[in-house]
Amino acid sequence: NMSHELRTPMNAILGFTEMILDGIYGEVPPDVGGPIQDVRTWGQQLLRLINDVLDLSKIEAGRMELSLTVYSVPEVVETARTSLRSLAAEKGLEFTADVDPDMPLAYGDGKRITQCLTNLVGNALKFTKQGRVAIHARREGDEVIYSVADTGIGIPANHLDQIFGEFRQVDASISREFGGTGLGLSITKTFVELHGGRIWVESEPGRGSTFSFAVPLRVAGATEVV
Repeated sequence: NMSHELRTPMNAILGFTEMILDGIYGEVPPDVGGPIQDVRTWGQQLLRLINDVLDLSKIEAGRMELSLTVYSVPEVVETARTSLRSLAAEKGLEFTADVDPDMPLAYGDGKRITQCLTNLVGNALKFTKQGRVAIHARREGDEVIYSVADTGIGIPANHLDQIFGEFRQVDASISREFGGTGLGLSITKTFVELHGGRIWVESEPGRGSTFSFAVPLRVAGATEVV
């Protein structure tokens, strides 16, 4: 019930803003289009927060399960890029995404993989004031490796082993300046590990970060031919 009551209104708000921006109700004046874009951007951020909180409750209750299907890696990357490109544009950041050619179809929970990648991209954009954010997906053996590199504030070495905990950020000043709950990385780690994968980060203060996660091209027990 809580999932329905929170998600449905937000999806409706986002749907109407999309229709307005697409000109369904007529031409949008330039001085109105900007604020509506902001409504969409912040609405998407609020929906991600709602999803994180609801997912955390499922995880803590031991009720989180994957929905396994065949999915497209390029589509996962494009969805993450499309959903956050307006935020990158607003901050004046270079924002790129690429997938190695000849990437086969994968088998897993494509929705959760998309959520993991979107969480990492959202963090990268949030903590990057200037420069670029780059998404890349490649195949190595029987794994797909997704990575998100940025030129943001970076993370001190003594905090790298703490950032995947629930409600954790590097310090209080980071939370005050950039906001956020510290849930995204914890939930991402859980979903990656449910796939039998792993997640890691390489970072240096002032020189940016690269977050990566590897998941099997086909999760254990899959019978589909990919």
